[in-house]
Amino acid sequence: MHLVSCYFNRQPVIHKKNANMNNMKQKKVYIVHGYQASPNDHWFPWLSRKVHAAGHFSKRVMLPESSQPDFEAWQQSLALQIPHLNEDTIIVAHSLGCAAVLHYLTQHFQTAAKNIQAGIFVSGFAAPLSVIPELNEFIAAAKLDSVKLQTSMPLAFCLLSSNDPIVPPPLTLQLSNLLNAQCFEVKKAGHFMRKDGYSEFDEIWELIKPLLSS
Repeated sequence: MHLVSCYFNRQPVIHKKNANMNNMKQKKVYIVHGYQASPNDHWFPWLSRKVHAAGHFSKRVMLPESSQPDFEAWQQSLALQIPHLNEDTIIVAHSLGCAAVLHYLTQHFQTAAKNIQAGIFVSGFAAPLSVIPELNEFIAAAKLDSVKLQTSMPLAFCLLSSNDPIVPPPLTLQLSNLLNAQCFEVKKAGHFMRKDGYSEFDEIWELIKPLLSS
């Protein structure tokens, strides 16, 4: 595992394993893809299988027309596929999926009192990308409430790649600061796509695994 801590805003969290596995709550892990991707791409199927094998629920969210994403259509899809959020919910998102799901969470937290357990955001950003200006309108539509997200998502992680050709590391650092997240750098991981060698993603599993038993 090659994770380098960028910085910690929150106090490091110590996960305690439940001694009685029979009483362990089933967690619900939702995996949200990004631009020009599908639930069957990159490391998403692998992570889903890992979660299922550990005895928990996993759903890979399908967002429509990912090559020409429509913000409102993505929000409707998130609402249909992630209708119930609670303290056993873990959100995992990649790239543009981070901005989309964080907007959805902001809206949800403004009307519902329940927190979620954690959010994990890979190559996330909430600012325009110079290499894909056609996404600027989509990104501008995502309204993130930092205070509400930090309050209702008490544990958050961001992962960035040192050589991401799409999302510059400073943008993921900005998102991490907005979320008050624990941020980790993975050396030379590209954009965490299959072509970058990420059909599996051991680093993210090492973050999720303790959450499943807490």
